[in-house]
Order: sequence, then structure tokens, then C-alpha cells
Amino acid sequence: MSKTGKRVLVVDDMPSILQEAKDVMSDRYDLFTASSGAEAIEKVKNFNPEIVLMDMHMPEMNGISCMEAIHAMDGYEDLPIIITMNDVSVITKARAYDHGAADSIQKPFIPMNVFRKVDMHLKLAEIGWKFDL
Repeated sequence: MSKTGKRVLVVDDMPSILQEAKDVMSDRYDLFTASSGAEAIEKVKNFNPEIVLMDMHMPEMNGISCMEAIHAMDGYEDLPIIITMNDVSVITKARAYDHGAADSIQKPFIPMNVFRKVDMHLKLAEIGWKFDL
């Protein structure tokens, strides 16, 4: 598998999930990680990721609050953010989509599922497509 050169930020408060993301994704993408919403906002400013995978359930600043803060930053209004979660609740997904999530991925990560969704949203962003209601 060759590296795409695309910058991906993974945000999760669980060290084991961040390690899993590194194991699954670092051979394919330039991977950055953050363990909190506040750290994620700083990493977005410093590393300009092309896509973010964001845990929905984090202490202090949850995924929705962090996603809204990132989308409120100049130049990041359309940054694709894929929510990651252990539960597969339709209500949780709908709430995330209502607040700007591009997609969702269930944890634990299944590599091919991650690659397909991340690559798809990177391509959609590259051609300038976004979902508008």
C-alpha cells in the first residue's frame, strides 16, 4: 500500500483507539492524533488536515462541540469530519449529521472500511462537492 500524502487527524480520548488508528492508517496517510477537543483545534490550526476522524464521546469537549468549533474557524467551514463511535445509534448519527458530520465510522476500525470512507471524502472535497440541505 502506498502513502497518499493526505493529512488525516484522528481525535479520541482513548490511547488504545489512537494506537489502533496509527496501526491501521499510518502506512497510507500522514497521520496526526489528538486526545481532546482542545488539542484537535490546535492540531487543525497547525497541521491543516484534509480530513478529521472525531470521537463523538469525549470528556470536556465532545465531538459535536469540537466539530462546530472547527467548522467555525476561517477556512475550515467545509473540512470533512467523520464521526467515530462505539455505538451505532441512529439518533447519535442523526445528531452528528445535523451538526456537520460528513459520515460515520464504527469502532473498532475495520481497515478497508476506514480507507473507503476516508478516500471517498477526500476525493469529494478535492472536487469541491459538499452535501447541502
